[in-house]
Amino acid sequence: MMRSRVFSAGAGSRTVHRGTLLLAFATAIAASAAACSSGDGAGASAGMSAGMSAGGAQGGGGSSGSGAVEGLVSLRVEPGAASVALAYGESAVVQLAAIGRFQDGSERDVTAQVRWGTSDLFARVDAGELTTASPGRVRVVASDGPLTASADVTVKLAGTVALPGAPPGASAAFDGAPEAASAPAIAYPLDGALFPSNIGEVELHVRKGSAGQRVGQIEIAGDFIELRLVFACEPLPDEGGCAMALPAEVVPMLVRTSEGEVMETRVRLAAEDGAELGESAAIDVRWASAALSGGLYYWRTDGTTLQSAAIYRYDLDDAASPPELFWENEQSPPLANGQEMPCMGCHALAQAGDKMALTFGGSGPSSFALVDVATADIIALRNTDTAGFATMTTFSPDGELMLNAFRGALTLRRADETLEALGDLFTDEGERLTQPFWSPDGKHLAFVAWQPGENGAGDELYGDTVRGAQILIAGSDGAGAFEAPRPLVPREQGRTHYYPAISDDGALVVFNTSRCDGPSGNGPYGNDPCDAYDDNSARLQIIPVEGGAPVDLARANGDDAWANSWPRFGPSHDTYRGKNLYWVAFSSRRPYGLRLAGSSDGTTKPQLWFAAVTLAPGGAQGGDPSFAPVWMPRQNDDMANPTGNHIPQWAEKALPVPQ
Repeated sequence: MMRSRVFSAGAGSRTVHRGTLLLAFATAIAASAAACSSGDGAGASAGMSAGMSAGGAQGGGGSSGSGAVEGLVSLRVEPGAASVALAYGESAVVQLAAIGRFQDGSERDVTAQVRWGTSDLFARVDAGELTTASPGRVRVVASDGPLTASADVTVKLAGTVALPGAPPGASAAFDGAPEAASAPAIAYPLDGALFPSNIGEVELHVRKGSAGQRVGQIEIAGDFIELRLVFACEPLPDEGGCAMALPAEVVPMLVRTSEGEVMETRVRLAAEDGAELGESAAIDVRWASAALSGGLYYWRTDGTTLQSAAIYRYDLDDAASPPELFWENEQSPPLANGQEMPCMGCHALAQAGDKMALTFGGSGPSSFALVDVATADIIALRNTDTAGFATMTTFSPDGELMLNAFRGALTLRRADETLEALGDLFTDEGERLTQPFWSPDGKHLAFVAWQPGENGAGDELYGDTVRGAQILIAGSDGAGAFEAPRPLVPREQGRTHYYPAISDDGALVVFNTSRCDGPSGNGPYGNDPCDAYDDNSARLQIIPVEGGAPVDLARANGDDAWANSWPRFGPSHDTYRGKNLYWVAFSSRRPYGLRLAGSSDGTTKPQLWFAAVTLAPGGAQGGDPSFAPVWMPRQNDDMANPTGNHIPQWAEKALPVPQ
């Protein structure tokens, strides 16, 4: 039974955006014909070859007069299976024929008399002639009344394209046999990564196998692709490596080819004359038709002091745009102790992206403001009490209520100018409570519970260092009534569990776990290896809302202590190869290829990453459902002096930043 409702307000409903972007893909594919012309005259051939097999698929039976062709009793399409090479930036054409069998037992070509169609958005078929500018497997259907027959056409993107900037004749440098001693290694993307459709340009970072290597060739091979892209390999500050930028206009093609069972990427590097030719090992990198969407607001620090902090935001519905500054110290109200322009942090967003909770001065002062995101005006402010007001916040699905965590207690309040307190929650739990997360569907509230003196925990006054914590979850009606909480991730000796977040469909909880025997921190605060404050051993784990055994997201985490922290689900989920696809944003100190060094001891600045997680609809969670992560582009103004980027918070929409 639900407990008595503390506050009753319509929870409302919100339509979740699903970004398949198929029409955008079609536009991009059409536009790609004008892009990436050959730089050395060795571009992909305009010709194509069709190796077609005989034995068309047999259509169903019928009777005379059932369609437009008199006496027709069955259909087949020849060939029943065909393949064709698609040159980059061009169209491929395959001619199919419809063969009809008639009541008298005769057969003849009825291609011009039957109806033709395909469900493929990127293909058209007219009188049996299939035309497409996109790779993949296309099913073509011929029909006459109730009679139908089909054929499958495999369209394989193939050829060699020298991209602008490649030296003249560079394609010929890769014709020889590679030398094992000159083999390069791909440092980024990571093996097993899945990219969203709207990520834009992607850099490949390659560690050279030989100092004289200057030109590169990316080879992508699989069921639907045999493409080679030739580049000048841009030198990196790390003199042992170079980078090649995969153009954004190639991505729609890679989305389609990623549907195949096999898709491998290799890199060849060579000197311009073909000497020192080496080939890397293959990695598996894919692109999903699903897009990142909504607004991602994150905490950015420019230097080593918190006083240089700011809130930036990505508009992921326009993922090619760089992040914009939303809030900086100069906008912050003074603290009760008189400090001007204090830092802000522990920000949280309403699901619609229209309200933000901000804490000022850190966990000690814990001054608080509720902010109108559209105007950056403060709706309500509590900065006069030296004892503080609130540290961490979560909003109800409709944004009318919020839960504040402060000094180990959870308080339900109105999210308006009154900030009216409606009562403390779960006061009979006998533990200190923090880090609440109200699910987007309103059905659950997850939070962290810890107890001083248990499992190595100290006093932990502020509630953002929670050694030995467990995660609890309570049912909710989305409007202020909650069931008694139950352990979701129970307390575990030698570990702490924290930072829970719930998926948009209310099915999954992603959270952090840190080891108490892991590496200690090295900052001015929170250096215990498992106090949940910037722990170096922090790893991402996932568990169904109903409970069960947590699963380590091993591919997303990597194999070292990269401080993978503050995970947050995207505001919607999609599908990939028949499974539900979720995007999880988090901060990490893993290296970004050869552009930025990583650290397992906390000495480098964290960066924003995101990883895909796929699960069968309604299926049991088995094994690691994650993919290797992707670095969030354009998060640093100066790659030589990166900012610290962390605590991503995701909302359904990014409102325009007030000017």
